[in-house]
Amino acid sequence: MKQTDSSLTSSRKDDHILLCLESDVQYSGITNGFDDIIIEPTLLTQFSSEEVDLSTTFLSKEVNYPIIVSGMTGGSENGRVFNESVARICSEFNIGMGVGSQRAAIEEPKLVDTYKVRHIAPNIPLIANLGIAQFIQGYDHVQAQKAITMIGADALAIHINPLQEFVQGEGDKNQSKALKKIVDLKQELDSPIIIKGVGTGLTKEDAKTLTQLKIYALDVAGAGGTNWSRIEYYRNKEVKYLSDKFLNWGISTKNSLLNAVELAENKSVKLIASGGVWCGFDAVKALLLGADYVGLALPILRSIGKGGIDDCRKFLSTYILEMKAVLAMLNISNLEELKKERHKILDKI
Repeated sequence: MKQTDSSLTSSRKDDHILLCLESDVQYSGITNGFDDIIIEPTLLTQFSSEEVDLSTTFLSKEVNYPIIVSGMTGGSENGRVFNESVARICSEFNIGMGVGSQRAAIEEPKLVDTYKVRHIAPNIPLIANLGIAQFIQGYDHVQAQKAITMIGADALAIHINPLQEFVQGEGDKNQSKALKKIVDLKQELDSPIIIKGVGTGLTKEDAKTLTQLKIYALDVAGAGGTNWSRIEYYRNKEVKYLSDKFLNWGISTKNSLLNAVELAENKSVKLIASGGVWCGFDAVKALLLGADYVGLALPILRSIGKGGIDDCRKFLSTYILEMKAVLAMLNISNLEELKKERHKILDKI
């Protein structure tokens, strides 16, 4: 990769951070879908919210909450600052964390340190990240392992984002060999693999195909949260006439999750619900529908950008308080009980 290309990649990372902090980057006209799920609170709770235990395991590690801060950034100095702040928060709360696409560091070693956070968060589940586009262009298990080793990760997330790539000026337009490349990596890589979208959602056919690969986890990344096509639309001055219908095209997080739940359970594939799951109330709904974990990114980035670690701590504390209070008023005391009782609660809809 030429130095100029490396600089463009790093600059794009900074563009993404700035746009997420300062612009309207959410879906319009489509929500995460969880407002359609009605759950009824009881007045006769059997225990306090403080008694609710949200602990679980993720990537064979004990975590305090079923929350993952999804991969956002890296590859620039701003990216380093945000990654280190996120790592401190994730270590404090003992939850999982992903980093942004590591392509920049694979192709420009001086950027490696912008992703390294193990010295800050030695014990949390940590997820490396590369895009399927890079594997289509020639990456294989060597680069995949390099991304994992680079940050001492417990798994590799492979993000699949064709719509974003199509809108991005410098995007990779050929996505035709995605499935073959995932199959190859599954055979060649020893580490767990997480397949994740970036906000356009998941069809039932996609879920069927991907769960059959027996990956560790599938992140449904539904529509209703951050709209990466809109972000690239802001960046690419050559596509200023794209329609709102096109830019807001996607499958809601709720429907994406429903498309995957039964298939994932049958194949013992973990499900991560992300895509606008930005409050504890919706997080509980996602878990009731069958998600094992919830993922979020934009509110974390914005809280850090607004008020640093302290503000992010307040956001996550409130998110968790909300989850615990909702479960207490459903008379559910832990996640194991939630799994057993979720069908009874959903039958009331």
